[in-house]
Amino acid sequence: MSLRSRALFRSTTFRLTARYSLIFISSALILFVLAYSLLSDAVREGDRSSMAQKIKEYASIDQKKGLAALLEFIRIERENYDYEDYYLRISDADGTQRINLTPSDQEPLPEVLPVPSPEQTIQWSILPERRGATLVEIATRELPDGGLIAMGKDASDREQLLRQFRVIFAGIMVPVALVGLAAGFVLARRMLKPIQGLIDTVRAIDTGRLDARVPDVGADDELNELARLFNAMLDKIKTLLTGMREALDNVGHDLRTPATRTLAAVEVAATKSDPEALREALLDCAEETRRMVSMLGILMDISEAETGAMRLRLGQADMAALVAETVELYQYAAEEKGVALSFAAEGPLWVTADADRIRQVLANLLDNAVKYTPPGGRVAVTASRKGTDIVVSVADSGEGISPDDIPRIFDRLYRADKSRSRRGLGLGLSLVRAVLYAHGGAIDVHSTPGVGSRFQFTLPVAGATPADKVA
Repeated sequence: MSLRSRALFRSTTFRLTARYSLIFISSALILFVLAYSLLSDAVREGDRSSMAQKIKEYASIDQKKGLAALLEFIRIERENYDYEDYYLRISDADGTQRINLTPSDQEPLPEVLPVPSPEQTIQWSILPERRGATLVEIATRELPDGGLIAMGKDASDREQLLRQFRVIFAGIMVPVALVGLAAGFVLARRMLKPIQGLIDTVRAIDTGRLDARVPDVGADDELNELARLFNAMLDKIKTLLTGMREALDNVGHDLRTPATRTLAAVEVAATKSDPEALREALLDCAEETRRMVSMLGILMDISEAETGAMRLRLGQADMAALVAETVELYQYAAEEKGVALSFAAEGPLWVTADADRIRQVLANLLDNAVKYTPPGGRVAVTASRKGTDIVVSVADSGEGISPDDIPRIFDRLYRADKSRSRRGLGLGLSLVRAVLYAHGGAIDVHSTPGVGSRFQFTLPVAGATPADKVA
């Protein structure tokens, strides 16, 4: 067997075709067998009912009047009615044949006939074909006085009709099988069309066509739903790849500056022998190195949070207390810059969260708010409960954010034009959103240029407070 033939037999199309065809042909076979069974039973029942009724009549006469009266009744019946198509044999209790009638030109019944079992009233049997004899169906029954009655009829025509029906059935099954194979192949190809489109798309992507998509056949079934989900996955992968390229470009751009400064400091130090100058160069190198390490660490945290791999030390935490602690840390920086920093909370506000990660979120939001608020401005932080959420808001009266920049401020390493003059990594808001996403929270921003900005995030309320647990 060639490799091509093996591949054909192992293909899903071949297997589905075989299964569909098997189901179709088996169903047709079952229907034909059922029809044949009903037809044969109906034909045989017509012959048997007349013989069974006659045997019961004879048995009743034997029981009421005796065997002699039965024989006389049969003699009179044969003289007045035409019963020459039937075989008839009656034996007494000793086994002596008292009457043995046979249709003309037919051999008599064999000496030994099937005897009915005690639980059967009539024993039906078909005598095997003998030379010069027809096919005969026999009905035997014991008489009340211990004798035996056997009645038979030529079944050749009936069995010939059933035999012709079987031949016709066998002839019909051939085209039925061919139709089943053709229908199975068509159904298999139609069912596998989305899968074939999926295979073709994967092959196209493997050759570099990243824009290839599985065609939508328009059917509302599971396979077409799989195709749509696969296309959605490809779109998401394309988006992720685009984001990765942009992130790598931004990382390369942002790392180039500290790397250049570090290199310049090393080159300057190499040309000087003054210990103080060397110390300053080493400090510059250390600062820029810390900057690069911090950038890479934050990028790793963001990636872990967005992919669900961030390890969170979850526990019961009071959001009001966390906000108060963070505000207190930035109080000095705000006063030094001349910014009024206020805080209001309806506590305690219990959440299930990693307290250290939430402090990171609050610190980044407060750091941005104080940084971009000019002297004389104000920053207001509030925390409250709304329904099943804890809502924290950080509002400032700073520069505001341009409407064109708002959709991108949470992107990695993105910095608006106004913020590029200030020192920073451009990762703070990306980390904020990623950490909140890992906690099942959300964040949004409302800003008006020249008026200020308000960042607001929500976290689900904890299922039970510590007090509830103690109780």
